[in-house]
Amino acid sequence: MFQVSDREGVSISMGYRRVMSILLWLAVSTGLAVSIFTLIEDMCLATACSDAASFTFFGVGLGWYGIAYFILVLLLLWLRQKVYWLNWVLTAMVFSGLGAEFRLLWIQKYIIGSWCPLCVTISCALFFAAILLLIEKVQDAGSGQERAKNLIGWLAFVMAMIALGLAIAVVGVQALT
Repeated sequence: MFQVSDREGVSISMGYRRVMSILLWLAVSTGLAVSIFTLIEDMCLATACSDAASFTFFGVGLGWYGIAYFILVLLLLWLRQKVYWLNWVLTAMVFSGLGAEFRLLWIQKYIIGSWCPLCVTISCALFFAAILLLIEKVQDAGSGQERAKNLIGWLAFVMAMIALGLAIAVVGVQALT
C-alpha cells in the first residue's frame, strides 16, 4: 500500500487509520451504552422493548450479555495492536455477534412483530463496526496474488463466524416461560 504525505510530512494513511480506529471505538462504545440502557426500565416506551426483554441467551438476559460482550470487544480493540492474534479474536467476536444479531432481528420481525429501537440501534452499531473492520482489512490486505489470498481467507473466516454466531443464537435465544 502506498502512502501519500501532506506538506507537514504526516502520512495521510496514518490519519485515515486513526479516523477508522476512532469510528470503530465509537461504534462499539455505542453498542455498550445502548446495552446498558436496555437494562433501565421504561427507557424505551415501545411495546417491542418489553417484548424483546422477555428473551434470554442461555438463560441470561440479553442486556447483561450485551454489556459483557461489548466490554470484551472494547478490551480486544485496546489490546489488538499489542498482540497480533487478538485481532483475529476481535474479528471473530464482531462477526459472530453480527450473525447472532440476524437471529435477534428475525425474532423482532417474525415473533414479536415490531421493532425495539434500542435493539435495532445495537444491531446497527455492530453492523457499522463490522463494515469498518472489513474496510480496514481490505486496506491492509497487500497487493497482487497475496492480496487475493489474504482477503479470501479472511472472508471465509468472517462467513464462518457469522454462521457460528447465527447458529449459537438459534440454539441459545429463548423466550422466558
